[in-house]
Amino acid sequence: VSQSRYTIDTQSVKVNILGRTILGIKGVSYNRKTEKTALYGRGAKPLALQSGNKQFEGAITLLQSEVNAMVDAVKAANPLQDLTDVAFDIVIAYGEGNIAKTDVLIGCEIEEYEKGMEQNDPNMEIELKFKYLDLQENV
Repeated sequence: VSQSRYTIDTQSVKVNILGRTILGIKGVSYNRKTEKTALYGRGAKPLALQSGNKQFEGAITLLQSEVNAMVDAVKAANPLQDLTDVAFDIVIAYGEGNIAKTDVLIGCEIEEYEKGMEQNDPNMEIELKFKYLDLQENV
């Protein structure tokens, strides 16, 4: 499996989810994977690599207040749904030197998240793990 992984410095990043800029972001990472299979013929070494399915997944760590705002937005649209039921795009804008870059994660769906705190934690940070359909880079 070949893999590209992107980890962005949240000091200089702007993330937009469900139509709002996320201020309480602690981290975001996303990747793309392509299945690779060796094609064998004569001899013990592969003759080529064949590409297969692509997979896209990531995680975003937010402060509790941001997750609560997302949950409220979903419930306002449909009280029977929760955060794992909706699809949305994530727009990530960041700088590379003095050049602005934007990546768009298309069709994101939250797969899982867990809430929890420990003694002496100043605030709750929640990691949302998600999968998505496509990555548009440098748009």
